[in-house]
Amino acid sequence: MTRSFYIICLFVLGFGRAQAQVLIIQPDKPQRGMPVTITYHTNAPGAKISKDAAAVNIVFTYSTFYELPWKMPMKKNGDDWVATFVPQRYATFATFYLQSGDIVEKPADRHFSIAVYNGDKRVKSGLLHESYSLSAQMPKAADLQALKQDLQEQELKNYPNNYEAKVALLQTKILRAKTAPEKLKYRNEVRKVIAAKLEENPTFGGNINLVTMGYLMIGEKTRVDSVRQVIMNRFPNADVSIDRRASIIAQDKDSIGRTAKLEKLLKKGERPGEEGSTSIHQMLFEHYALIKDSVKALRHAAKLVAKTNPYTPETLKDIAAKLTEYKVAPAAAINYAQKSLTMAVQWPVGIIRYFPEYGYIPSFVADSTRAQAVADAKCTLVSIIALNKLYQGDQKAALSAAARAMTYADSREGLLNVASVYQQTNNNQKAFDALWKLLLKNPTDTVVLRTAKNNFLKFNNSETEFATKVDELAALETAQLTAKLKKELMNKPHPDLSGLVDLDGNAIAPEIMKGKIVVLDFWATWCVPCMQELPYLHKVYEKYKDNPKVIFMVVNSGSNNTLADAQQWAKKNQQYTFPIYYNKDKDIGEKVGFTVIPTIAVLDQDGLMQYRTIGFEGEILEKKLSVEIDILLQKKKS
Repeated sequence: MTRSFYIICLFVLGFGRAQAQVLIIQPDKPQRGMPVTITYHTNAPGAKISKDAAAVNIVFTYSTFYELPWKMPMKKNGDDWVATFVPQRYATFATFYLQSGDIVEKPADRHFSIAVYNGDKRVKSGLLHESYSLSAQMPKAADLQALKQDLQEQELKNYPNNYEAKVALLQTKILRAKTAPEKLKYRNEVRKVIAAKLEENPTFGGNINLVTMGYLMIGEKTRVDSVRQVIMNRFPNADVSIDRRASIIAQDKDSIGRTAKLEKLLKKGERPGEEGSTSIHQMLFEHYALIKDSVKALRHAAKLVAKTNPYTPETLKDIAAKLTEYKVAPAAAINYAQKSLTMAVQWPVGIIRYFPEYGYIPSFVADSTRAQAVADAKCTLVSIIALNKLYQGDQKAALSAAARAMTYADSREGLLNVASVYQQTNNNQKAFDALWKLLLKNPTDTVVLRTAKNNFLKFNNSETEFATKVDELAALETAQLTAKLKKELMNKPHPDLSGLVDLDGNAIAPEIMKGKIVVLDFWATWCVPCMQELPYLHKVYEKYKDNPKVIFMVVNSGSNNTLADAQQWAKKNQQYTFPIYYNKDKDIGEKVGFTVIPTIAVLDQDGLMQYRTIGFEGEILEKKLSVEIDILLQKKKS
């Protein structure tokens, strides 16, 4: 039998030989920079996934393999399914299961796992990250914290100076402590660890972030601001202190006084080994661009791109866009846009992490997503050049650049700029056509709609004809969305909602949902995307609140919230009139199928879950949710 790291783990955990043969990871001790191969044997005893499966995906449940997609397809090789990848310089640990349609292959009480080694020794933070992964692997385990503690102690045996592991271990001990004095003992110990970390380099932003992370890990959020205040008092001339004072000065409504104070602050900053005063340069650049002082604006703009990083192409574009907005220094705006254009293939897309020991780490982004982002950037950049050519008086070059911008993509910023070029050159039909492309994607964009109407009426003064076009556009969008969502019906069994209570703490009678379309929204008071979503949800509620076939249940998920939190929030936010509930079931996410809030689940009249939206999708939610409800209403009729 081929041996692998995972097989060894299976024997330790007590799984049988047959199960061990289902999945093999080679080599036994994966190394950074060396290929790792995962092989799934469909013919092995106990294999759940058939050799005739249409597709098999590796679904990562915890991973520091940031370069890999969270759902990675495997390739067919005979009767086996295989995936090969190379762990990067920062990789430490990952857990996953295999999925083919509705079939999931994973061990009985944990997930498959890959631990990264340096020779025969686990890499730094590997065991720590394995401890973090246990919450995803076995959230209901009675000995979860004990297992975490064991791994964290192993990590510190290998790497005694691992600061994060020290904090994590003491936080675990706090959670496991039986008495208040014991909890306080460990809390005081971890506070000393965090305080010592601060003293290592109290003015360096990266170190300060580690300190604040430590306080957040132990649940002391209020200390985050106090730490920065302490640093400002002790080191008033450090860059971080100057930036903090700059943020306070930025609130000054007196622009002249504000600018003078910021300029004065700059004379104390920019110390070697620290992180500079980028935020001050940004504020001063925008101020001088606004008052059309091109010399000073460009001086501060140059400071914003003095150091190259993954965000440089976007920063160059932002400078060009701001100069364009205020119609100042068109030649410089063109130069910045052209520099950004040469770097467009490096456009920052997705999450880009930064670790002092590894530098910037980009996350996986699908090729199609990256290609679209690059195309959108090129469209925007060339449109900026077009506008500034117009400001320079070169109408021919401006029109040529505007036409070229539209060959790349239909980015919102780009097409608005293109429309502006056409509008300023009295090409109102072309301006309208450019804006209509945006309206085809988002008919509710009021800024675009207003500008499109202004241009339309300059070559066709019929308000009625414009209204007809808008109605046709909305109908087309609804039809396209309906066709798409009809294909996404889930037909999942009714989730267990027995943990829901009203704001008085009374259990919800299942009868209120019987025969109804039920819209469930899971949220929490601390969740910013949840708060952003609620206005759109409320509009949908207002639309259907009088329909006896539809009910809304806006449920505080109970994630780091109490019933009292939900009650207090409801009292403060009476502009929302939808019914609010509270969840007492810690397993609600598993039962409904989400790990992130906000999540909206829509159940049909038969109790089947037909739609589930995880995360905030923006204003499209209002239309999407309405169409989902309408589909289910119509489905019952037919």
